[in-house]
Amino acid sequence: MQTNLNTFCFSLALIIGLSGCNSSGSVSPEEQADKSTSSSLPKLSDYDANLPIPNNQQVADFKVLFFGNSHIGGIPNKIKAMVETTMPDKTIEVETAPGNDYLAERIRDSRSVNLLRNESWSHLILQAQKYSQSGAIDYPTTAAQTWIRMAKHHNVTPILFPEHPQAGNITEGQRVHDIHESIALNEASCVSPVGLAWDKAISLDPSLKYHSGDGNHAATTGTVLTSLVLFQVITGYSADLVPHIESLNVSEQTQQFLGQIAAQTIAENNVCEY
Repeated sequence: MQTNLNTFCFSLALIIGLSGCNSSGSVSPEEQADKSTSSSLPKLSDYDANLPIPNNQQVADFKVLFFGNSHIGGIPNKIKAMVETTMPDKTIEVETAPGNDYLAERIRDSRSVNLLRNESWSHLILQAQKYSQSGAIDYPTTAAQTWIRMAKHHNVTPILFPEHPQAGNITEGQRVHDIHESIALNEASCVSPVGLAWDKAISLDPSLKYHSGDGNHAATTGTVLTSLVLFQVITGYSADLVPHIESLNVSEQTQQFLGQIAAQTIAENNVCEY
């Protein structure tokens, strides 16, 4: 009887042990999906470093993807209107990725990653690199570099979009531009001189309303200036040759002035080293 009891106990323990091993090694479908999603998110080391910048200025069909926050509001449609008015032989499609994430947060967003990976874009606009308004903190730029590498891997022209300065701040435009220049030094990319164009415009005609009431976001005039800068960087077509477009909601004289500022600022800076 004692022998049979020992055998039964051993068999029971063996069954429990095997069951425990199988249980601890199993993964639910939800957990497996999470793991798969996490492992598919891009890393800087996934892509070749410093590939040449693809020059897509001459494509027949522009397809532009925007990554950014509230500072890109209204800009995609203004660029679309500029291309359709100025370059009728070309088509343009614009899309803004969901959310208002910083680039460092967006790199963990599978929707944005898949949007870039799975569609054929001509250009990727990268806004929302985190920076310190006081200049006291240096935030990592690894995510921005990863987006740039991924874009070039898919033959997409990456364009960094430094934000315009806040109202009354005469140093922020250059400082934010310099942050983005440093990113491009580490991983070759176009750098649109948005903040520098704003500095020039404000110094030459401070009577225009560039900022909205919060002193941070752009008013209509500021949005048009930013759009003109990005339009020329995307297309290579001089911003001062864009005819007056009523839907931009600025006067013909104001648009002409802003176009001249955009074109001059681009001429004074190495925007894209193709």
